[in-house]
Amino acid sequence: MKQKTLIINADDCNLTSQVTEAILKAHENGIVTSTTFLVNLPVGTDVVRELLARKKLGIGLHLNVTLGKPVAKSSLVKELLQKDGRFKKKDQYPSKKLPPVNEITEEFKAQLQKFVQTFKRLPTHVDVHHHMHDFRPFLEALAVIAHKHDLPIRWTRLLTEPEVRNAHKGLKTTDHFYGNLDPHTFWTEEVLRHLLFTLPEGTSEIMCHPGWVDDELCAISSLAIPREREYQLFSLKELRRYIDHLGIKLTNFGCLNKAR
Repeated sequence: MKQKTLIINADDCNLTSQVTEAILKAHENGIVTSTTFLVNLPVGTDVVRELLARKKLGIGLHLNVTLGKPVAKSSLVKELLQKDGRFKKKDQYPSKKLPPVNEITEEFKAQLQKFVQTFKRLPTHVDVHHHMHDFRPFLEALAVIAHKHDLPIRWTRLLTEPEVRNAHKGLKTTDHFYGNLDPHTFWTEEVLRHLLFTLPEGTSEIMCHPGWVDDELCAISSLAIPREREYQLFSLKELRRYIDHLGIKLTNFGCLNKAR
């Protein structure tokens, strides 16, 4: 029987200090094995040091074009920005007129470069805040940096389309992906245990959003209380024992880029 391998990725590291701290605790005490870092937001050296000290925690790049300011020059990413120079919100990107691939690519390249400057290494993988790579231009831009640096990406529904899958045969991603972005729902222990019990063979990613809620978070994210619920759940030590009992191997995206 093929090994069941599971990555449990906590999104939004560096969104706020309380979100970052909750992610670190969920890794230390629970089952979080990976996180993705928002590099276009202010970065503290203490945060970087704390993350790098967790040797088993995979640190990926959470490419972001829906919150804060760009890393690239504003003149190169005009279609991504509001009049105040900040990124457009997700719902401000019209589905019939998405930004050009070259501008998205420019920003993704700049954020990757800043990640490397900050952490002195490449990320374990790349994904996109608000799952924007479910839209073709964002996936095309993501593929540019993923191919260039041989980086795994987060699975996207677009890869179920034969045309897209054939165009991006070289992309590395997990076999399965579980998670949603509904700000009113969250993982429960019953649902999570059922998924773990029925987990398919191959490599899977579970996306979660552990965090502690404060005024800073509520001012910038619609996902608030569910973060605390997921922090409590993904910090449970007994879930690690349950995963071990099921013979599931917990890991991070490093399992997809061993050849690098």
